[in-house]
Amino acid sequence: MGSRIKQHQSKRKIQWLINYMKTVDFSKLLLLFILTMSLTGCSGPVVYREPITRFQQASTVVIEGVRIEYSLANKTERNTEIDRLVAQKNRIELSTLNDPSIRTLDPESLNARMTALDTLAKHGQLLLSLASSDAPDRTKDAANSLVNAISGLSSSLDKVSSNKFKSTAQGFATIADEAANLALESKISAALDKAIIASESNVTELLKLIRDDLGGIYERRRSSVSAARKFAVDNYNMALKQNLSTEHLQQAAFKIKQIEDEWDSLPLLLGAEPGLDAMAQTHQKLVAYAKSSKSPQDLADLIEATDAFVTRAKVIADAINIIREVKE
Repeated sequence: MGSRIKQHQSKRKIQWLINYMKTVDFSKLLLLFILTMSLTGCSGPVVYREPITRFQQASTVVIEGVRIEYSLANKTERNTEIDRLVAQKNRIELSTLNDPSIRTLDPESLNARMTALDTLAKHGQLLLSLASSDAPDRTKDAANSLVNAISGLSSSLDKVSSNKFKSTAQGFATIADEAANLALESKISAALDKAIIASESNVTELLKLIRDDLGGIYERRRSSVSAARKFAVDNYNMALKQNLSTEHLQQAAFKIKQIEDEWDSLPLLLGAEPGLDAMAQTHQKLVAYAKSSKSPQDLADLIEATDAFVTRAKVIADAINIIREVKE
């Protein structure tokens, strides 16, 4: 029940973001924002507010999409194995279901990746709070939230076997922790610069590792669903050959329909990978802007990148909803 409530809440959150993005004419707002900044000569955290707001909104959708893929990875392969055993009329043993070979990720690695996603999300929330520096209490709340996420990430990494993922995530955690501590000391500008510039290589590498994960998950999912299609069709044809009841045939046919829907939705899983690329590219633009003289053109380049990222996030959000409908 708790899992279904969380899924419903996530779905509502993503739908809200989609509706919000559709109702606002961002191009006009951003053009006005650029002109205002140019004429007034504003600098500091306030200049980041609009692009970071959009970056955070789009990142939320991408991270949620990746989180869903991770959560479904082991479940899909387990269910495929159960269907295979049923189709072959073989015994089902707990030892078989616990076999690591039918899991994309072991529980410890899965937990570490989920925690890393949570830390990335909290990092984005801190950026947004720092850019909205007129709300110091919110900034401290975001910093504390990030510190807690980093603590959880560090604990989960102790149990991870992949040294590459462990070192990359730990590097990101260290930089994020420094930025959070600066925020807690109310050093807003320093914290914003630290959170953006110092995390350059860590965020990029972490997103790349997650992207590689998704590529592996897609290939395994494709193989599993392909096998499931064959099992479902064989099961129906066997029932037909044995002259079983119409009801039995209908059940077998319904299973074929479910598997075919899943097969047709497979290409949608690839949407998260470009989303991660767009997130990495936009983060690089944030870094470039933080290092720049912050001219109107520098700001325009950053806003153009966030525009592209938001567009990609809309596609991912639609894909997430379709995948959920298939699963339900």
